[in-house]
Amino acid sequence: MLLVRSLRFIRGSVTFEVKGKFAERFFNLLGRNGIPVFSVSPTKDGFYATTTVKKYFKIRPFVRKTHVRVHVVKRQGLPFLMKRYSKRIGLLAGVLVFALVLLLSGEFVWEIRVNGNELVSEQEILQSLEEMGLKRGVWKNSLDVQKLALSLRREYHEIGWAAVNLIGSVAEIEIGERDEGDEVVEDSSPCNVVASRGGQIVSMEVYDGQKAVSKGDTVKQGDLVVSGVVVSSKGKTILRHASAKVMAEYPEQYQVTIALSEEQKLIAGGAKNYRYLNIGSLRLPLFLAGKKPDECFERVYTRPIKVFGIMLPFEMTVHQVIPAKTEMVTISKEKAREFAEQKFSEYERQKGDCQVISRKISEKAEGDSIIFTADYVFCEDVAKTEPILLNSRTESYDKP
Repeated sequence: MLLVRSLRFIRGSVTFEVKGKFAERFFNLLGRNGIPVFSVSPTKDGFYATTTVKKYFKIRPFVRKTHVRVHVVKRQGLPFLMKRYSKRIGLLAGVLVFALVLLLSGEFVWEIRVNGNELVSEQEILQSLEEMGLKRGVWKNSLDVQKLALSLRREYHEIGWAAVNLIGSVAEIEIGERDEGDEVVEDSSPCNVVASRGGQIVSMEVYDGQKAVSKGDTVKQGDLVVSGVVVSSKGKTILRHASAKVMAEYPEQYQVTIALSEEQKLIAGGAKNYRYLNIGSLRLPLFLAGKKPDECFERVYTRPIKVFGIMLPFEMTVHQVIPAKTEMVTISKEKAREFAEQKFSEYERQKGDCQVISRKISEKAEGDSIIFTADYVFCEDVAKTEPILLNSRTESYDKP
């Protein structure tokens, strides 16, 4: 049935109304003379019927012979569409190009999905893949998926295995990351453990080597903490790969200055969106030229275009412009303390694995600002390995 409808659309059809006493005889004559008539339905004064465009022009002799009246009700199909838009060549060409692009879009990659990654961020993986040649809009036949997977494993130690699967217009990146204990390589080269920074030692766990300091001692950066040069019970000198966990406390001061009054850039009006259609490297503006405000906030983001859930081979870039104005803004001391607390919290996060043992905050007014000072006591592992360089003096030492 679908095939029949498609053929009728391509050939074109005409629906007409027949009125008169001899309408039945008219249809009989058409059938005998090979003129197809379909979708016949009765009306108040006659009948509706449909035939092809070519055959419609052959019914005139039978109209005169049976003295019926024929009136065209509807013209439909490709010939009439082409005639209607014959003067709009650009529109017709656009439709044809759009249909061709949709037909060929399955031969290109329009979406990249990364699954199974935790230690390596998706953004890092996508950036690496782009440098390797896998990006949105690339022709699938130009990709070597095995080489891409191998390159990912070589670039990131955290990735144990990787696979690149091309499914339709989607590239699925499957990642398998190594377990924490996978491929642990023990280094047996001789080394000492020194202090990475100064502080007072509060605990020590020595796994190999000879302790050079004890709990409660104060060390400076670079001081020897655990020696890799060990003297055995027989008086023999042995070089070891010293290792230890050395927790030390140390003081640190951090200051934040918050202005109580300052010029700030504020939103002054509604946002305007300037859209661009991206087709490969071509960027087409979808707006009339306009002047950007002297002061404004700007944001640019790109999103894929989908129609009925189908990813199209285009992207839409939106350049959002929000008018702004500069005003003098005054904040209260309470608000200044909140801002300072946010700065201190951000600073503590940047310290990583350091433990905050204590924090004492003081504040001092200076002009139109308040200076907040935090006196910290941090605790962290200060153990740092430092290789023992073998020279003529240590060459005679034995290794384990």
